[in-house]
Amino acid sequence: MFNSTIMKIAKLLRSNDGNFTMLTALMLPVLVVGGSLAIDTSNALSMKVRLQNAADSAALATTSQLAEENIVESQAINYATTFFNAQISGDVQAFDGFSATPTVTLSKSGSGKKTVWKVDVSVVGSQSTSGLARFVGRDTIDVTINGTSESARDGSNPLSMMLVLDRSGSMDWASGRTTTETVPVYCTRWVYSYYSGWKQESYQCGTKTVEVDVPKIDVLKEAVADLTAHIEESDPTNEYARMGAVAYNSETGSGDKQLISWTKSDVTTFANSLEATGGTNSEFAMKWGYEQITSPTEINAHFSKNGSKFPSTFIVFMTDGENSTGSSYWNNYADTQTLSYCTKAKDKGVMIFAVAFQAPDRGKALLNSCASGSGFYYTADSADELKQAFKDIGEEAVKLVTRLTN
Repeated sequence: MFNSTIMKIAKLLRSNDGNFTMLTALMLPVLVVGGSLAIDTSNALSMKVRLQNAADSAALATTSQLAEENIVESQAINYATTFFNAQISGDVQAFDGFSATPTVTLSKSGSGKKTVWKVDVSVVGSQSTSGLARFVGRDTIDVTINGTSESARDGSNPLSMMLVLDRSGSMDWASGRTTTETVPVYCTRWVYSYYSGWKQESYQCGTKTVEVDVPKIDVLKEAVADLTAHIEESDPTNEYARMGAVAYNSETGSGDKQLISWTKSDVTTFANSLEATGGTNSEFAMKWGYEQITSPTEINAHFSKNGSKFPSTFIVFMTDGENSTGSSYWNNYADTQTLSYCTKAKDKGVMIFAVAFQAPDRGKALLNSCASGSGFYYTADSADELKQAFKDIGEEAVKLVTRLTN
């Protein structure tokens, strides 16, 4: 039947009599309405593309702002809505009777630095149809789209970090920061004894608050606690970040070593137990730290836990002085040996942060040579600057891991 109709139309088109005029009169409204609907369909597709781009952009921008902590959770929905509306502001003039209503849904998983934000932007868009399309019963063309973005998981990339810490006698010196302590006040009085007669005795008659110097070793303990807490916050499930530490003075004994493990708080406990005594020789501490951080055992620990064969590795090397001992007399042997292990570590991809805490020029020179570039070398002339340096190192280490593995 369809073929028969086509043949009749073709015959009419070939006809030279009045049938052609009649057919044209019959077909013209259909052709005009069809063309109008084609225009409306094209506009609808264009509107859908614009809305999709706006929704995707709003979702991506919002997750980025949340991940970077530029906005808080309570601001996210309003931020996404405002961003979306700004993106489509020009479409009001582009389409007749245009409107778009976004619905923003926010969800998250994880906690702390490991929070993953998911933003979903659903949009119902509408525009008026042409007059001829409305003639056949279509007043509007509606489209529905959805844009979703999920933030990157900060801290979910594997890293191992070894701290090499100075605990020499100079670390017991004043840091330049003071604190107050409550101490007892003693008075004297005369007392009588049957056997010895009258004599003076001392007794506590009150307390007073005094200002005391904070030793450098105590500031170091605070700085290590801050650094450890930052790494721990980025890995609350203890499956991506490992930390260890080694301390040194004139030597490095077994009690100066804290093996790398998933339990970052062990490093804080280790640092809090350090006592500042003796001279300075960083050679053996750096050697042990280098061997630990580059050991195949360290790679295997990550592979068995998170599947990575290439964890990012870091050494944080700190001193407040200069090596005071060589092979058998005062020379630069310890500096040379320390630097050789720094170089070996860097050759194996280890990134070395170095912190000079009120250190003399020779100590600064060694640390600067050990560091993985100027951006990895810190000088701290005060207690606050030391704490800030360790805080910055923790933040930078997490950022470097993200940049290097994504």
